[in-house]
Amino acid sequence: MFSTLTIISIFTEIFASGILLSGIYSFFIKFLQERKLRYLLLGFIFICFAGYTILTIASQIHYDLGGLFSQRELIHRAIALILLFGSFLILWFIKERFEVKRTGWLLILALLFILYLVFMVCVSPINLTYGREIIEPVVIFLLLPVSNPDKVLWAAMWGLLALISFIRAPKYQGGQRALTLYLGFSALLLLASFFFFRGYLNNGQGSRLLLSWIMTLLGILGLTLAEIIPPSSPAARNPLNFLRTRILIKLILIFVLLITILFEITTLATLTISKQALQKSIVNTYQETALGLANQIENMKSLDPKALNQIVLNKKIGKSGLAWVVNQKGIILAHPDPVLLGADQSGHPVIKSLLRGKSWGGEFPPDELGKINVGAYVPLLRWGGGVVVEESLADAYFEMRQLESYSLLFTIIGLALTLLTGIFFARSIERPIYKLKLGTEAVAAGDLNYRINLDSTDELGSLAAAFNKMTQDLANSQERLILSEKLVSLGTMAAGMAHEIKNPLVSLRTFSQLIDQKWEDKEFREKFKSIVPVEIDRINRIAESLLKFGRPLKPELTGLKINSLLEEVLLLLESECRKNNIRVTTKFAELPDILGDPGQLSQAFLNIVLNAVQAMSDTGKGGELIVKTDVGEVVKLGRLGKGVEKAAGEVVWEAEEEKPKPIPAVFIEVTDTGPGIEPEKIKSLFDPFFTTKTKGTGMGLPITLRIIEEHKGSIKVRSQVGKGTTFIITLPQKMSEV
Repeated sequence: MFSTLTIISIFTEIFASGILLSGIYSFFIKFLQERKLRYLLLGFIFICFAGYTILTIASQIHYDLGGLFSQRELIHRAIALILLFGSFLILWFIKERFEVKRTGWLLILALLFILYLVFMVCVSPINLTYGREIIEPVVIFLLLPVSNPDKVLWAAMWGLLALISFIRAPKYQGGQRALTLYLGFSALLLLASFFFFRGYLNNGQGSRLLLSWIMTLLGILGLTLAEIIPPSSPAARNPLNFLRTRILIKLILIFVLLITILFEITTLATLTISKQALQKSIVNTYQETALGLANQIENMKSLDPKALNQIVLNKKIGKSGLAWVVNQKGIILAHPDPVLLGADQSGHPVIKSLLRGKSWGGEFPPDELGKINVGAYVPLLRWGGGVVVEESLADAYFEMRQLESYSLLFTIIGLALTLLTGIFFARSIERPIYKLKLGTEAVAAGDLNYRINLDSTDELGSLAAAFNKMTQDLANSQERLILSEKLVSLGTMAAGMAHEIKNPLVSLRTFSQLIDQKWEDKEFREKFKSIVPVEIDRINRIAESLLKFGRPLKPELTGLKINSLLEEVLLLLESECRKNNIRVTTKFAELPDILGDPGQLSQAFLNIVLNAVQAMSDTGKGGELIVKTDVGEVVKLGRLGKGVEKAAGEVVWEAEEEKPKPIPAVFIEVTDTGPGIEPEKIKSLFDPFFTTKTKGTGMGLPITLRIIEEHKGSIKVRSQVGKGTTFIITLPQKMSEV
């Protein structure tokens, strides 16, 4: 029968199987995402591990039910084949995980050795040796010199993985080192579980079997975490924290643990009560049988040996039990086995008690071979001596074992169905929350057009609908803020633009007044041809710049020249620069045309240049505005990062999204010699409504950032207090490559 510790061990095996199944799913998903062979190998290793645990439970229940040996033999052959195949996969995983070079020949040799063992397992006679109260056998393939060779090789591979992990870990840095050490300790736990299992087979202590499976469970969990967590993740330095990063994991772990513990406690309590009741019923049956035989013998006229033998032979007791009679000296008078007739049993503890006139029922002390029988004995008051009824422990409690095994089997099925249902509902809760999380991240990144699609009609569905309405309102508000920011910028430029238009108008007016008087003058006509068209073109360029700046907010992508846009922006601010004694220097490289919206990019450039002009104007000393362009390649482009202090007094606001390959890009650099920006303020530079100007709206740079990111670009800011600020805008040459 199963002991209490054995039942707890079986539930630990079930829990380990659940972790294995989740690991299989995770590794296959990881393989589909990253196409790395090691994840595929781990998935199959876990399949082998799950097959081993499931078949082990099946073997335990099959043994307890007294199933056919041939069937149990097939189960253990299957276990051996699974572990042998899994051992080869572990070796292959080690090669892939640590990128061991020039070891293909080793894998081939290992495969040949495994195939040899597989052949021997299939053809070799098998012997299953069970110790006392041990339900897992020592498996001996008679053509192989080692017992349980599959488990020995399986454990050896985990030991090899642990050794190589500890050797290679110091060569890594940060999270990669921590995860490698975690992998090594997990493999070490799996190796240690093997030794505790061997200890259980040797001495039958259920505590060692339980410890073995607890170590297996922890090793599987650690191995899963060590390979699922990305080395760059903050959780890599403390992998157990990863269990707290996903609500699905929390829900499943809590649910699985509670249900497993609840089922375990219920099963143990039910089995204990049922076994006690059934055991009492069995013992009572033996006592009634012994008492009936005693009454029958008491009614005999004489103790005729033949008649006594006939009585005990005719009495069927359980599945394989028997009855026998002793006289007042402890000599056997009647026994189904003729060889034992006349044998002296006076020294047996049961007979000693019987000869003292006592009756009793229960488990007899073990005989010289360690065999335990269950039965009862009743004294013969008339003739002396007594009647003994007994049956082997295995046969006597067969019904109890059936009850125990079927109860455990139904509990396992119920637990599995309950866990599957729980995981389904846990995922139904986690999936909407995950979608809400993605929505908040998208909005935080500036994508106000993101919508959360949830079919749920519960509170989460209502929350998603409220979120979508909020983002729609924010998008509408942002459009109005952008328009407002445009009006503020236009107001700032109004005076300078009026002056820029007034100057050519004065020239045109002067020529128009003199045209009647001096048209015959050749020199006048030459001046007219050289000045008037230029001034008209100047007015036209200013008007076109205003038209571009005032275009609708919806992007209209077209091929454009960055240098031309910058020249137009500088033209709009030319008067403002002269008025504030700001010298403008341009260093334009020859750039390819890029795809973008001229109006939006003009606004972005204008916001940055205008900020630079205003920063130098506020000092009252003027300064220099330097605008440069260049062409090259980048590997970081896209989402805005965070302020990072690169050197004393210098803060860089830079992009963090690294691309797998260099991307052709153009660079626009705007530098001023103004007062610079303090480090604690530069980190909030692109936050909406943050401004350092008394009359600013705080939306210029956030709008600029949105425009640049919509064009798949990025912005870097370098600033030193007292020396000035530099904005570097990076735009891809082809947006399709980003």
